Amino acid sequence: MLLAVGVDVVSVKRFGELHNRYGEKLIKRLFPEGVDYCFRKRKGELPGCLAARFALKEAVIKAFGRIGVELNLSKIRVIGGGREMRVEVEGGSGVEVLFSISHERDYAVAVVNLVGKPGHNPI
Repeated sequence: MLLAVGVDVVSVKRFGELHNRYGEKLIKRLFPEGVDYCFRKRKGELPGCLAARFALKEAVIKAFGRIGVELNLSKIRVIGGGREMRVEVEGGSGVEVLFSISHERDYAVAVVNLVGKPGHNPI
């Protein structure tokens, strides 16, 4: 059963500027789980990849907020990349997180659907 939806849009340019300004400090703060996948992308795709992952974390926060669960960025881990990407949410065991992310030159977007697992109460 669909419980909630979250969406977020991020400016790739702005995220790239933040990365240029703060570098590794920004990566460690927002993505302590690491972003190795993004660093293996083609040259020039790093800001879009990072922005899309950040949008995903923000969309997860929004979706969980709709079911009364308050999260912060440190409770969400985005692991892997491409078709092997998964999201781990501390405290979200009764919910399946379905998501889609994308980025292009100017923007990155993420959409998250929270689906209740049979027999679990997510709240």
